Amino acid sequence: MSWGNWLGRFFPLKTLFKKRHSTETPDEREMIHGIRELASTSVKEIMVPRIDVVFFSLDAPVQEVLQKIVESGYSRFPVYKDTIDNVVGMLYVKDILMKLVQGQPIRFAEILRKPYFVPESKKLDSLLREMKRRKVHIAIVVDEYGGVSGIVCLEDIIEEVIGDIQDEFDDEKEEILRIGDNAFLCDARINLHDLNEELGLGLPEEDFDTLGGFVFELFGKIPARYEKVSYKNLEFVIQEMEGHKIKSVKILLAEKDENSGNS
Repeated sequence: MSWGNWLGRFFPLKTLFKKRHSTETPDEREMIHGIRELASTSVKEIMVPRIDVVFFSLDAPVQEVLQKIVESGYSRFPVYKDTIDNVVGMLYVKDILMKLVQGQPIRFAEILRKPYFVPESKKLDSLLREMKRRKVHIAIVVDEYGGVSGIVCLEDIIEEVIGDIQDEFDDEKEEILRIGDNAFLCDARINLHDLNEELGLGLPEEDFDTLGGFVFELFGKIPARYEKVSYKNLEFVIQEMEGHKIKSVKILLAEKDENSGNS
């Protein structure tokens, strides 16, 4: 069943808003809450940030593109001309496969699909209706200056309602893993708000979306593996880097000194 058909069956749950039943399960109540939250949640809050998106240049060699497709496991890719801020189309793997099966040469300019652009501020309920109307599963997110800031997929919206959806290509690594009494190994992409809620850290959420962005700012430079930086009673240790991007961070919480009079 396609996501579009699934949504068509799913959203009659709105009738539950009018008539609440005592037989509702906790999962159903959580889904209803998730649906309500769509109207107040912006695209920026759930998008995949630009740094984590696989883009292809319109001029990229076919073999290079095929290799990256295999490595990534994704099925749709933004394609740009000259600069990532100039996305000219979406490349669907199934369109490439059709060309390969037919024994025809692959020319990206001929098989690209029209990109769908949305602002960061767009609310998810509105985006969901628009995606259903346009029959698209992915949108390019742009900031107030027109630059590309990321992508948002239909699956991302659905996960806001029913929770994470794991498929065979998803990395099942936990975002927060306790590795000691006061030590946690965290995915750098974890949302700061979620991290604060889970661990009660009180990290500033106004200027940063992810742990990686916050830690990067603390260093003020591109850190190296195992480099450390402190913030209040916390110590952040870089555990994994990928090029210039922070992949994972160890957080060490300093034990509170009960004899100290400091607050």
